[in-house]
Amino acid sequence: MKKNKETNQKTILATEALLQEIIKSPDEFKNNDGLVKALKSQGGLAKYEDDERHIGVVSINTVKTHSDLLFDDGFDDGRGGGFDVLRINARDAIEKALKGKIKKSNEESARQKLASIEETLAITQQSNFLLNTVVKEMRAHLKAMALKDGTDEDRLKRYKDINKKVEAQLNYVNYGEV
Repeated sequence: MKKNKETNQKTILATEALLQEIIKSPDEFKNNDGLVKALKSQGGLAKYEDDERHIGVVSINTVKTHSDLLFDDGFDDGRGGGFDVLRINARDAIEKALKGKIKKSNEESARQKLASIEETLAITQQSNFLLNTVVKEMRAHLKAMALKDGTDEDRLKRYKDINKKVEAQLNYVNYGEV
């Protein structure tokens, strides 16, 4: 029984040292998904295991009991100190490190998206200008055809010529080719 108690105390001390390390340099731990997940709850941290650091799985009651015995502040001293407050501070430090990283990538992503949207807008404006030009020319041709006297054959020939021009203009606007 004494050996188990010593092992549990070593686990609690090693976990406390890990929490202090996380608080001091969270960037070193932010990519450790298992640790990040464990820091989210008291039970999660109790179940966290790291053989290199000599941290074993213990129950939450064991964490609370040994924290009260090993530390002046205990598990939670009710005044903003204790082992659980270390866990919360470590969790917050990692979240802050992660959010800083995310914010930068979101900022870069937003810049790229804005540039893409601006490019699309410029292309759309150019296409709208060309389409407006085509419509104005079509209206002018329609007016000329309506006012022009001539045989049906002349009007049909004129219609085919105008239609070829309009098709060429629309192909240029839509596909960039005539």
